[in-house]
Amino acid sequence: MAQNGKTSALGSAVIDTFQREGYYLHRGMFSREAIDEVTAWLDAQDHSTLAKSWTEQEPAVELAVLSGVHRKDDAVATIANDTRMLDIAGELMGSPVYIWSSKMNLKAAWAGTAEYYHQDLVYWKDRGYPKDEMLSCMVFVDPHGPKNAGLQVMPGTHKLGYVEHQPFININGLAKYMVPPETLSGLYGKHGLITIEAEPGDVLFFHTSLIHGSSHNSSPQSRRIILSQLNTVGNEPVDVNSNARDFNLNRAHFEMEEAERRYEWFRKKYHDQLASEDLTFSAPVPPEEKVKS
Repeated sequence: MAQNGKTSALGSAVIDTFQREGYYLHRGMFSREAIDEVTAWLDAQDHSTLAKSWTEQEPAVELAVLSGVHRKDDAVATIANDTRMLDIAGELMGSPVYIWSSKMNLKAAWAGTAEYYHQDLVYWKDRGYPKDEMLSCMVFVDPHGPKNAGLQVMPGTHKLGYVEHQPFININGLAKYMVPPETLSGLYGKHGLITIEAEPGDVLFFHTSLIHGSSHNSSPQSRRIILSQLNTVGNEPVDVNSNARDFNLNRAHFEMEEAERRYEWFRKKYHDQLASEDLTFSAPVPPEEKVKS
């Protein structure tokens, strides 16, 4: 197979596997030196200033997400913009691609939070894209596997198209989406679950409709990745400004309503306790601990 007149570097077997499974792991694309430049750059930064707000942090983690990395001029941007990834992605999708967005996910040792199972499509579909002809490139900065909350995928689920998700509020109060557990249980019997095992410099390509997720990182090993999200040429969105605005407003409205609901609950909890001499929440004081008159 050829793309834009170029000879295929992958071969039909790889492309067929991607079309069947929805993902492809390309080993050793980036050298250890290139990855070391990324880690050296990260180590030299003040992570608290890299986060745009507390929404890009996590408990005990000053930087959990670094957004828009391909638009910058540093070691991370060099990798995010590498044209080899665009060429391979174009071959896998059968169409040239462009970078839609990018970020780093820094699932910190001991503390990095879970990413519930979802399709990336849930965050794209209502922005006006006519098809799900999109994918992501995940560059591994650390050794990656089951011991440090490695990415898990359900092979072949990209062929299902959009799977219904349910909204939830994450640890930072942001609106997110997840495939319901009962749906996952049904899909698991047919598709199974694969944990991606990779080394620094490897790159995972996966379809936007592929169901994937990762657990809380309770290990001593960080799990950092660079993620470039790509769209195929010809799949440009319709009325992108208005559709994206409506999508963002709907998410923000859900976040605001949930924040108000939680505020009212905790406000009542506090004032009920303030107005009472007895404990109105948590465990009561047992008789043995009460002050004797």
